[in-house]
Amino acid sequence: MSKPNPISLDALNNKLLETIEMLQNNSDPNASDNEKIDVDSAKTIASIGKVVVDGYRVKAQVMGIIAKSDTLSKELFDAASENGFIQAVEVKALDK
Repeated sequence: MSKPNPISLDALNNKLLETIEMLQNNSDPNASDNEKIDVDSAKTIASIGKVVVDGYRVKAQVMGIIAKSDTLSKELFDAASENGFIQAVEVKALDK
């Protein structure tokens, strides 16, 4: 399984705001072509952004379920860690 390359919500927000700015530059005669974006590309970026946000929403829901659970079953823990919802860590006993 390949390691996911997560994008932060802040980075996504910055990219979406940059896209809006580039769309506004389309009507600026002084803006260079590098400062502009076509509408179809902007729609694609927004659509991908929605998918990323939906993924974070699912992760938040899983975390809510886990937080409400009195006990974390091995099956739930394994499923959540295998799918990247939580990070599996090794817990070692402390010597007294």
